[in-house]
Amino acid sequence: MTGLTQEFVPLPKDAASVVRNRLGLAAGDALRVAYVAGPGDAVGTFGHWARGEQDPRVPVVTYSSMFYELIAKLGAEALVLTEPAGLPAVPDARFEFVVTPRLRPTGFFAWHLANFRFSRLVLQQIARHRPHVVVVGTDAPIWVFRGLSRRVKVVLTAHNTFWPMGRRSGSVKARVKEFIIRKSLARVASGVCTSQECARQVAALLGGAERLFVEIPQVAPAYQVAEHQGEGLRKLLFLGRIEENKGVIDLLTAFEAVAAEFGALHLDFAGSGAAEAELRQRIAVSAVQNRVRFLGQLSAEGVHAALEQADVLVCPTRSSFNEGLALVVVEAAVHGVPSILSSVVPAKDLMAGACVEFPADDVAGLTKALRRVVAEPEVYAALRRAVASKGPLFRGGAQSWGVQLYRAMIS
Repeated sequence: MTGLTQEFVPLPKDAASVVRNRLGLAAGDALRVAYVAGPGDAVGTFGHWARGEQDPRVPVVTYSSMFYELIAKLGAEALVLTEPAGLPAVPDARFEFVVTPRLRPTGFFAWHLANFRFSRLVLQQIARHRPHVVVVGTDAPIWVFRGLSRRVKVVLTAHNTFWPMGRRSGSVKARVKEFIIRKSLARVASGVCTSQECARQVAALLGGAERLFVEIPQVAPAYQVAEHQGEGLRKLLFLGRIEENKGVIDLLTAFEAVAAEFGALHLDFAGSGAAEAELRQRIAVSAVQNRVRFLGQLSAEGVHAALEQADVLVCPTRSSFNEGLALVVVEAAVHGVPSILSSVVPAKDLMAGACVEFPADDVAGLTKALRRVVAEPEVYAALRRAVASKGPLFRGGAQSWGVQLYRAMIS
């Protein structure tokens, strides 16, 4: 077997024959699976997986490493379509990697043309491979879904929501968009969803949830969940894209109000994005500028260090952004750090008891949530105990993406 990833994809002993039987194959037949891996570094992760290692760049086990483990345990053959250039340094006969570059121009027509060309290339490679199962994410263009053969089983991996949590629009534009998405997903037979909210939305579009499976991110062994060892609440952290719709300006405004009451409180922003210049300017003129740091884009090691030093993560996403889960909340929990979340962050379902929620787009509500956690030690202590208790969810693989993909394949 392949080392550390094994424990995160525990399968029944007869899994290989069960999959083939469900797909109408004989026990000894070749099982072919195509995976549209998206923009991530699936090739880099493959190198770590092949050496029996976790990918050290993230504290959670990657989808692609679990995909490789699943293919190995099923005795299958896989076509992996990657957007970034590059192929594995050491080939493996079980896996064929093909680069399918995807351009993302800004113009309306240029963007659609690029998506069409990418889809055509992906479909050509899938047709050549003749898979029995195709695994494709919600970020794939609609032409990929529409062009897939009806002879293959299409498994959706849903990483994002289609509308903000709890705020489905009934406008004509929204209904037209949903109609297009619904038609595009008509070929989907089953799916793995990154959150309960993703599953609810996919079910609403597909007309049922019987074949949808919700995955729980898994913690790499080097980053096990443990109660945070800080002395009280001193450091708040924002970690993610520096964008207006991620609520960074809201957070600074709320922090300024609370910081005036609590002199030991500090705030760090980590990340990069279009709102970076505005945020830096706002910090520069803030009355509490000496207690706010902008760390910029961090390396993987820097992310771990920032989380280890933080007491609370704040994820103030606005309703104009469709969060799929907010994996950073899980990454914080891995380090024993509880969260303050806006109401449109689906991670709140997973982190019940280990987070405080406030209404999205409500700066006063965010301020109140910050003040409550800082001013009431018993609230913060309860959050820390709760986040430490989440450990079993993130270990053992019972609901890992790899296990849920197996269940989706046989559903």
